[in-house]
Amino acid sequence: MKRGLLTVLAFFGGIVAGLVLSLLAYLALTTVGGVFDREGSMAMGFAFTIGPIVALICGIAAAIVTWLRLGRRSFSG
Repeated sequence: MKRGLLTVLAFFGGIVAGLVLSLLAYLALTTVGGVFDREGSMAMGFAFTIGPIVALICGIAAAIVTWLRLGRRSFSG
């Protein structure tokens, strides 16, 4: 029970971290590259296409890592 709940929480935490990571990547790309996104198409691409894909990948990875790490421990006491 505890293992499943923590895995679900890790999944949602990974989703949030993935979205934040995607938006920070957009900021870094535009700042370092000196790009001025006039019409906002790159920002929309990061927010609505790349962001959810990265968030899903990070969420699944966090859930798998949490499930496997908690499976090795004993909850007997």
